[in-house]
This record gives sequence, structure tokens and C-alpha cells, in this order.
Amino acid sequence: MTLLNAAGLLREGAGATREYALRDRYLSIGPEVELAGPVSGTLRLQRTNRGILLRGSLNTSLRRTCSRCLEPFEEAVAVILAEEYLPSVDPERGTPLAPPAADEEALRLDERHQIDLVPVLRDELVLGEPMHPLCRPDCPGLCPGCGRNMAVGSCDCSTFEPDPRLAALAALLPPETD
Repeated sequence: MTLLNAAGLLREGAGATREYALRDRYLSIGPEVELAGPVSGTLRLQRTNRGILLRGSLNTSLRRTCSRCLEPFEEAVAVILAEEYLPSVDPERGTPLAPPAADEEALRLDERHQIDLVPVLRDELVLGEPMHPLCRPDCPGLCPGCGRNMAVGSCDCSTFEPDPRLAALAALLPPETD
């Protein structure tokens, strides 16, 4: 869990900032995202008239599986964060504040005025996941006949299968034509 304390910043005027540097921070994001290394980057918290604006960039590497050859690989990713957090507790009196309007999509600081980076980072990494991750752009994939990884070597399988939708047209061809 990575928490950033914003209690002091909430007591300052609009425009006040704090800088945070994350260096080699190992995080557990969740089962849908597998980090292959530490998270590093810089974050900037800025006081707004409503709450705290979080901006920054984080770098890490993810463990993924190639959609063609099914081999695991690591991919370096960069995440740009820009989120606004509203306080859930008044920083001066400690009384709970009313929740934001239903049409307003703002994140909330917890009761200790802390920002948890893990949910935002997880959302950004999941949304940035490619539909078909590839270990390299020219990955040849697997043989459709025997399942051999074509990057390791070729096989002797015949991969020609006529399209069954064209079987009626194939019947019109002379027998010696393939």
C-alpha cells in the first residue's frame, strides 16, 4: 500500500504544492496486473479550492503473456496520473463532509487525509493493457497443426485447410486443380 499524506497541504491555500519521489517501490496491485519490477516516478500534489490535484508519471515493468506464442515476457510501461481528490473529513474541525454530487466523479481522501495510489495505478494499468499483447511485433506465433512455437523453428505440418464456405465452388473446379 502506498499512501501519500495530504493533511498539511489541505491546511494551506490554493496553489500550494508538495513533491513526492517514488524510488524502487514494490507494490502489490492485484491479481489482474502482475508487476515485474519496482515502481519509480515523481508525483506532485497541488492544493485546489476543492481538494488535492495529483499529477505525475510512474514507470514500471509488467509481466505479460504473448497472445501469439503464449510465452511470458516483460514490458516497460509509463503511467501518467492526473486525478483530483476531495476531502471526506473537514481538515480543521474533523467533521465528516457531505459526499460529492452523483454526477461528480471525484476520488475521496480517507479520514486521515491520505491518498492511496494503488487503486488509481491499478485502473490506469488495466485500462492501458493492450487487447493482444505481443512479445515482439513480428512474433510468428504457434503452428496451427501441432502447436509448436514458430519462433523456435519450423515444423512439417501442412497448414492448408480449405474454407468450408467455399466447398460448393471447389466442386465446380476440375479434379486436377487444387
